[in-house]
Amino acid sequence: RLDRNTSGLLIAGKTLKGLQTMAEALKKRTVQKYYRCIVKGELREKTHLKGYLSKDEQNNKVKVVSHIRPVEKADYLPIETEYRPVAVSNGYTELEVHLITGRSHQIRAHLAYLGRPVLGDIKYGNRNMNEKTGFKTQALCAQRLTFGNIPEENTLHYLSGRVIKLADPEIVKQFDALERKPGQE
Repeated sequence: RLDRNTSGLLIAGKTLKGLQTMAEALKKRTVQKYYRCIVKGELREKTHLKGYLSKDEQNNKVKVVSHIRPVEKADYLPIETEYRPVAVSNGYTELEVHLITGRSHQIRAHLAYLGRPVLGDIKYGNRNMNEKTGFKTQALCAQRLTFGNIPEENTLHYLSGRVIKLADPEIVKQFDALERKPGQE
């Protein structure tokens, strides 16, 4: 699944059994998911983040924290997100994000928690930044799926070692357009 206004690859099952098998592969992290996004700020280091996420179902919004107290444990789920800078320019960074745990709104909320909101994100982002850059939808794209070693007895074995990737995602063009705009924060 993808959050609303996120572009890119989707995984679908033709049959219930296929969908269940794929869900199990995702749960076991046999399938790795990678996204591209554009964030405010110039990030230069590959970073592995851990934290906790709590979802407010009524408002469809999540809260990210770095630590929880034992009494809060039932309300929070652990999250892991890894990112590496792909390009940096004019106060923005194009990131490749490896979504390790895959919770609701995880990438957007985790980056916003760090003060690095995704451009165009109206829920966790920065309104002034969105207006200044002209982004109407979030600059977040599911770009690559990498399949690990899937056992022979698994119906998905034929995907072992395969990489499915968007060759030229729109997000790269969006970042290139930002580079050409002088005077951005």
